[in-house]
Amino acid sequence: MRRTTYSLGLADLGFWLTGAAFLIAYLALNELTVRHTVDGFGITLWSPDNGLSLALLMEGAIYAPFVLLGAIGVDLFVAGQRPSLGITIASEIVLTVCYAGLAALLRHRLKFDLRNARLSNILVLLSFLPAGVALTSFLYCAVLYAGGSIPPDQFFVAIRHFWMGDMAGMVTIIPLVTLLLAIFSMPAWHWPGHMTISYSVFILATCLAFAAVTGGLESRQYHIFYLLFLPIIWIGMREGYAGAAVGLFAIELGLVAAAAFIRSNSSDFFVFQTLMLVLSLTGLLLGAVTSERRIADQLLREQQLELARMSAFAQAGAMGSALAHELSQPLSTVAAYLHAARRLLQAGISRGVKDMLVKAEAEAQKTREAMERIRELVSNGKMDFTALDLPALARRIVALCRDDAAARGVQIEIEGHSPVPPVRADKLQIEQVLNNLVVNAIDAASERMCARGRVIIKFGTCGDRVILKVEDDGPGVAPEIADRMFQAYQSTKPRGMGLGLHLSQQIVQRHAGRLWWERGIPDGTRFLIELPINGPG
Repeated sequence: MRRTTYSLGLADLGFWLTGAAFLIAYLALNELTVRHTVDGFGITLWSPDNGLSLALLMEGAIYAPFVLLGAIGVDLFVAGQRPSLGITIASEIVLTVCYAGLAALLRHRLKFDLRNARLSNILVLLSFLPAGVALTSFLYCAVLYAGGSIPPDQFFVAIRHFWMGDMAGMVTIIPLVTLLLAIFSMPAWHWPGHMTISYSVFILATCLAFAAVTGGLESRQYHIFYLLFLPIIWIGMREGYAGAAVGLFAIELGLVAAAAFIRSNSSDFFVFQTLMLVLSLTGLLLGAVTSERRIADQLLREQQLELARMSAFAQAGAMGSALAHELSQPLSTVAAYLHAARRLLQAGISRGVKDMLVKAEAEAQKTREAMERIRELVSNGKMDFTALDLPALARRIVALCRDDAAARGVQIEIEGHSPVPPVRADKLQIEQVLNNLVVNAIDAASERMCARGRVIIKFGTCGDRVILKVEDDGPGVAPEIADRMFQAYQSTKPRGMGLGLHLSQQIVQRHAGRLWWERGIPDGTRFLIELPINGPG
């Protein structure tokens, strides 16, 4: 289905293909529900075909003829329960006009977007859909009542059943259509590895729940239905709106199949459809809230990355300004003295040359001292050595990074089989190094396509030194950068400056330690930090 406008011409091939696809899907969905008509009224307790009709009408009222044609065709050739052709046409015209008006209200007045799975969009749909369906139910049943198809004592029963069937159909079909349109609009879509685990657990839990619910249908133990909330809550929290949309449609299909299998009557099925409607509202809201939070987290991460990038550029600019300011004057003086000495030697005058060279040497010494001051600035100045608990520091960094890692499908954990002694080190600088390694490992592990990424932090001792390892199972280090991993300005990240590992190595070296890397087995990367327990000499 594609977005159309009211000016779409009838000669447009896409118009006819969309209409034909709708009719095929409409008939297929109607076949799923034809066994659950209510007391011969031709009203079903699950109407996914009407949900599909509303979704199509949101693409444009020009599709209304296809909706009307499908409804009349089903009434005449599938249901076969209308007393006259006139009543059939009149009732389906009312149905089509009402849903076309509801679709126009949702799309143009309330700004509902069929391709938008944001929480605000879902709230608009769930807030106004019940009233629109209620009005449609009343008018549709009123036409049948006027034509003698519904007896007076069953009028409100028919309205109630019609409302329940259309609401249950719409809250399961429209979210599924939204999901499919979102997937089709993506330039490239792949099946992430974590979805396999999520849907496998969902299928298993749903099958176990239905085994109990089927017995509840037979014995009217309606409370057993609440077992189906567990798999929906699971898939909604794991996969967000997409998982809830797929899960609700699957559960509705299972409920219809179970009711048909045990030949339940309309009263029992009405109760379960009422519970299904509550489950659908709960699942959709939970899934939308989960997706909304993930979008917010993603925007926050992007803002943090942009802030970090701007901060890095600001620091680089400040460093460059300081370097230019500190070095320009002494270097200019050195150049002046050397130039003067050269001119004197060219003129054959040796007197004063020695003094100029001594002065040039002094200015060069000032230049070296300026470089040392800048290096101290980059290295966070004077170090404050204290007894540092590395496992506690690692746990703190993991706690800060865990939410970000989980949102990107990465599991981060600490492994330690034996205690390690405290090391004498500068806490802020070692924290900077470890945080940089952990963030890099999360970035690498999140690039796995076939399974959930993993980052592991390990500790150990070797003589009078503590060894810390940060491992990931990402794609590994590119060969073109492997030999210059710790050089400045070497980065594989699109926005990276390539200073993180370079500065980290400098910090570790100032602690009389080592920082190096190894290839993981079978894949991934392992960074190792070796620090003396008693600190530098």
